[in-house]
Amino acid sequence: MIVVSLDHLPLFETYMKILTIDDQLLVTFSVQRILSNRGYTVKTAADGLEGVKIFEQFQPDLVIVDYHMPRMNGVEVVEYIRITRNSNIPILIMSGSKDLTIIEKGFELGIADYLHKPVDLDKLVAAVSNLFERARIAI
Repeated sequence: MIVVSLDHLPLFETYMKILTIDDQLLVTFSVQRILSNRGYTVKTAADGLEGVKIFEQFQPDLVIVDYHMPRMNGVEVVEYIRITRNSNIPILIMSGSKDLTIIEKGFELGIADYLHKPVDLDKLVAAVSNLFERARIAI
């Protein structure tokens, strides 16, 4: 008989659902792989419009979104989640943009964090874990 221990994984986080929205397939693949390996359920979308459709069906606990995407940019996705859907789930923007107005607009809309691309995957995992820990404390 093989016994597998999940004691090293935080129980609260292992059932958490994450939606990653980015038009760079290498980014979504890498994010999905590393977060899935940590016990999260991860779905991906290649642009903002696809992302909001998946958001409705998947009902994630966290959204990770790029800013520069075709059809619907990251701030528009955040506006949809915050204003149209009136949801306060944690949102993390990952972007290569250094435009402070984009970052400020995201925080004005209530994003929980911002990571600059290229993102170190260990920092991403730490940021995700931190966001879920903050959400747990707020409950």
